[in-house]
Order: sequence, then structure tokens, then C-alpha cells
Amino acid sequence: MMGNETMIWEGHPTWRAMLSFHVKWFAATLVLFGLLLLVRAIGVDLSYALIGAILLVGLGVTIVVGWLQRFFTQYTITTKRLNIRSGILSKTESSTNVDRIQNITVKQSPVDRIMKVGSIDFDTAGDNAGDRFSFIGVNDPQDLRERIMHARDDEKASGRHDAQGGLA
Repeated sequence: MMGNETMIWEGHPTWRAMLSFHVKWFAATLVLFGLLLLVRAIGVDLSYALIGAILLVGLGVTIVVGWLQRFFTQYTITTKRLNIRSGILSKTESSTNVDRIQNITVKQSPVDRIMKVGSIDFDTAGDNAGDRFSFIGVNDPQDLRERIMHARDDEKASGRHDAQGGLA
């Protein structure tokens, strides 16, 4: 953080937002489990121990990958910038100034609404794909949108005040 900015919000995707990821991959693991049982039933020599181990590994990998995705994605909002940092071995960090934000869109599926989570998409000044930011799977996205809008409006107001020769 720079000296003249303060933290507004910092967080990760919430565990509730990861439920769809877990449900999808648990279902895929169960389908594989069912197929292995079917293959065994038609005469292929597969032990129940191997089939059970594959089930446990599939479920375990799903849990670990979901946790890693959640833990190693960090969102930060300050009075000056939006920042997204993600990655485990290699890191990707994207940031933009809040005064460049033009549109803020909150997206919630019916399940997201029940779980009180959602995604926030930010359109920033510019035509590049890199000018779009998304905070995926955050708690109470409407409240977070309001905080960002206040930060953006305050930053623009202080910029106008500076441009008119006032003190910052």
C-alpha cells in the first residue's frame, strides 16, 4: 500500500461460493466410481479396494484443490486501488485505480442469492480485456459494491479538488 491510501476491504472467495465447484467435482468422482463398479460387474478384474481408493482420492483432490483456489486468491480494495492476487507457485497480480472504474456489476445466481454470495465485475476505462476485473465468490456483494463506489466517488472528488488548486 502507498502512504496515502487506506484499506477498505480485504478478502478471499468465501467457502460458500466454492460449493458449486465441490458439488460438480464430487458428482464427477461419483460418476467415475459408478462406471468402475459397472466395469467390475461386467467381468473386468477390479478390486473393491482399488475402486474405493479411487473414490477417496477423487474426493480428497476435490477438497484440496477447492481450498487452494480459495486460499490463494486474495482481493484487496483500498481508497486508491483494486487488487487481485492469485496463484500458488507463480503469482498473478492485477490492479487498477478506483477512479478508473466506470461500471460495477453484481452477479448472483439463484443459489448465490440463497448462499448470500456473488461476483462483482468492474469495467474500467480502456478497451483491453485486462481492463476488466472480477471479484468472484464474495460475501455480501451489494455492500462491497457500495464501499467501492464511495471510494471511487471520494477519489474523483479529491482529484477535482486538486485540479481546482485546492489542497489534498
